[in-house]
Amino acid sequence: MIANFFNSMKKELTVFLLSIIIATSIIVISHSVLETALENKKTQETSLENTKQRYYTAIQRRQILEKFEDRYIALKKAGIANNEDRINWVDTISNIALDYKIPHLKYSINKQEKIKSNKLNNRYPDIDIFKSTMTLNMQLLHEGDLYTILNNLDKSAKGLFDIQSCSILSNSVENSSLTEKNTDTNFASVCVLNWYTMQKKTRSLPTRRNNNV
Repeated sequence: MIANFFNSMKKELTVFLLSIIIATSIIVISHSVLETALENKKTQETSLENTKQRYYTAIQRRQILEKFEDRYIALKKAGIANNEDRINWVDTISNIALDYKIPHLKYSINKQEKIKSNKLNNRYPDIDIFKSTMTLNMQLLHEGDLYTILNNLDKSAKGLFDIQSCSILSNSVENSSLTEKNTDTNFASVCVLNWYTMQKKTRSLPTRRNNNV
C-alpha cells in the first residue's frame, strides 16, 4: 500500500525535491551576489574616501607650500634667505652716521662661518645657517645715539642680526687730546653683532667610478 503510494507520488516528489534544490541554489547564489555587491560597495566607498582624503591633503599641501613660499620670498627680499650683502650693511652704517651726525663710527666684519648645531640640523635638515660677526666702534654725542644706530640698522639693513655684546663708557674730560679734537664725543661704545643668513643645502653628486686602468 505504502509502496504503491510512493510509486504513484514519485513524479511529484521528484519535482518537489528539484524545486527545493533549485530554491536553495537560488538563495545561495543570491546571498553570494549580495555579499559581492556589498563588498564592491564597501571597496568603492573606501576608494572614494581615499580619493577625497588625497584631494584634501593635496589642497592642504598646496596651501602650506604657498604659505612657506610667501615666507621664503619675504626672507629673500629681507636678505636673510640669500647670500649676505655686506655692501648693504656698510652703506647703511655710512648713511646712519651721515644722517644722524655720528662723529665716529667704524666697523670690522669677520669671515663668514657656518653654524654647526645638531639641533638646527635635525630641525632644518635642508638648510645651512651662516653667521658673520661685525664689530662697531663708536664715539657718540650722547647715549641715545647708540639706540639710534642699532634701531636704524635693524630697520634699514638687509639681513638679520642679534647683539652679542655692547658697552658704552663716558669719555673722561681729563683726556685733553680727545676733548681738544672733538667736542661731540662724550661717549665711547663698542658693539659686537652677529649677522645671520640661510641657504638651501647643495647635495653633492655621487662620484663616478673610473674603470679605466
